[in-house]
Order: sequence, then C-alpha cells, then structure tokens
Amino acid sequence: MKLTDAQTITDYRSVLEKGDILFFADGGFEIPASARTALMGATQDARSFHKNIAYKTNIDQVSGLVDKSESERVRAAMREYSRNALAFMGRILPEYAKSWKVDYASFRSIEEKRRNLPLTKRNDLLHVDAFPTRPVFGDLILRCFTNVNPEQSRQWLTGDPFALLAEREAMKAGLAGYASGADSPVSALRRTATRALRGLGVPVTDRSAYDAFMLHFHDWLKANEGYQRNSPKYRFDLPPGSTWLVFTDVVPHAVLAGRLALEQTVIVSRKSLANPELAPASILERLAGKALTD
Repeated sequence: MKLTDAQTITDYRSVLEKGDILFFADGGFEIPASARTALMGATQDARSFHKNIAYKTNIDQVSGLVDKSESERVRAAMREYSRNALAFMGRILPEYAKSWKVDYASFRSIEEKRRNLPLTKRNDLLHVDAFPTRPVFGDLILRCFTNVNPEQSRQWLTGDPFALLAEREAMKAGLAGYASGADSPVSALRRTATRALRGLGVPVTDRSAYDAFMLHFHDWLKANEGYQRNSPKYRFDLPPGSTWLVFTDVVPHAVLAGRLALEQTVIVSRKSLANPELAPASILERLAGKALTD
C-alpha cells in the first residue's frame, strides 16, 4: 500500500477503496485559529476508557475532558472542525456523501508513544477498526485525520489491505464460526429480541454477523504476536498541517507516535463504492460463502 498525494490524481474513490491513504500535504481545508487555540489547551482524561476527546455530532456534546469548565470552548472548536471536515469530504467525495452517515469526531491530544492502555485499546498495534456500540452492517468506516501539531509528525504503521489480510488470517480468526451462526435459529431469535428491546427504548446493540466478526478480528489481530511481528508493514510520517483520509476497516493501521490530531468519521454505504466488491463485508462473504449482513 502507499500514500497517494491528492494533487496527483482525480479518482479519489479508487485510491481509498483499494487500501491506499489519500494525502493532502496542505491540510485540504481551513481550521480556524480560534478552534486550534481552544483545543491546544484542552486537558484530556487519560484514563483508558477515554482514548480521545470525543465530539458526538448528533447531540453536539463532548466527552473525555478532565475539566468540565472547558466543555463549551472545546465543543465549539470541535463543532467547527467537524463542520469544515465534512464539507471538505463532501466536496471531494460527493458519491459517498449522498448516503453516508455522520459519526463522531475526536481530538487525540495525548502522546501515543509508550501510552499505557489495555491490549485491545492500544493504538500502537496493527488492527482494523470496528465499533462496539455503533455497528455498520457491512458499510465502511472512512476517517479524515488532520495533524494540528505545529512541530511533530504523526507516525503511522500500516499493513496490507483487507483483501490480502482476510485471505491470510480470517479463517484462522474463526470466520467460519461467525458465518455458520449468521442464519441460525438462535441468531435469528437473538436479533428479533434485540430489535424488540430497542423498539422499547432499551439501549442494547443490534449487530450483524459481520459486525460481530469484525469486533473479534480487531482484538484477535492485536493479540496475535505472529501477525504483529511478521506481517508486511509500511511506515508513514504525516507532517504538521497535513490531512489524510483512509478506510480504517480496509487498512490495518497503528499509531506509533504523535499527539494533537483531529479526526472526523463517516460511515460510507457499501452501495456507494466505485467497486463494492472491495468492501470488507464483500470479501468476507466470498470467503465464508454466505451473507453476513442483513
């Protein structure tokens, strides 16, 4: 895989879908100085259940701050970043924007190098993304990152994209078991009960066999010493002021060092891809020989 300079191409979807990183050396869009200043002074809660300062766009709230008196200032800054990032992404990827779902934004203020986190939450181990509380049902996780650190690059490590990764590792990780349960009576009953509870307002998570496997695969890859040690790796230093876009469920990635990065996530419909066969769900369904989403 490679880092693709956005100035050299016009077909952004094909770059992202095959598992490359779309890179904007100049940042791509403006982040107001007032927003930068507000974020530079934010104090993140370093406990493991707050990996970042999160901005929940749907309810206009922030979490992960030590000092709650900072909430309004940080929320305004995150709202401005989110608005500008989404407008930028929509301009360059209009086909995705027609049907994407806007997810959280975040501010990664803590130095990643030697950060003390539980194994499954560590950022310095190669993994593909999956959300425990926000299943995607076969759609894709697209993230826009901006390094707002004025002095330090953000150091990324990536692996071969999902098509190669899944071919080598998915069956070892237990894909067949998740596939066999996808259409079982027990699974169907559980899904029906979950949806009924959600209809009553009970906060339970409804997820597909695909989502269940991807959550497991995320943890399995981090815990797999052989994969972490022996798999092909590619290192990138993302400089101050730059922005990059990547499907983080297509590209195995790790963050080795850096602090002060902003990020906006959207969930991209599998149907809006230039080549839907490259979606992780499509790849896993071919390997498993059956549908994993409904």
